[in-house]
Amino acid sequence: MPAWFETTLAIFAGIAAVFFFAKYRETAAALEESERMKYKLSKDLDRYRDVPQLRALRDGLTGESSLPVDDEGREHLVIRDGARKLVHITITRTAAPVGDGEVARYRAGGEERTLEELN
Repeated sequence: MPAWFETTLAIFAGIAAVFFFAKYRETAAALEESERMKYKLSKDLDRYRDVPQLRALRDGLTGESSLPVDDEGREHLVIRDGARKLVHITITRTAAPVGDGEVARYRAGGEERTLEELN
């Protein structure tokens, strides 16, 4: 085999290796980005997964829908916490609507305070 042919093959092999490793790095970077986005989106989905549950909680607490009531008059609720574990909550309800222009007040530490709306 002539020397020029062996040199040409070695050059082509070197060029092919450079393209192979460049494509490998590009694929590895795309895979890493994909895993990062999957983690981010799964956190977003957890947040949006809680929305129907939070709506049901709001409706149950404001009286728009009813929660199960036991013989003592306590309402019961099972909801997931931040760690996605079930928590049983028992509620004794004393609710009064707040009219327009009125302010809800409560007493803490002997001092009367104004109650702010949850956001």
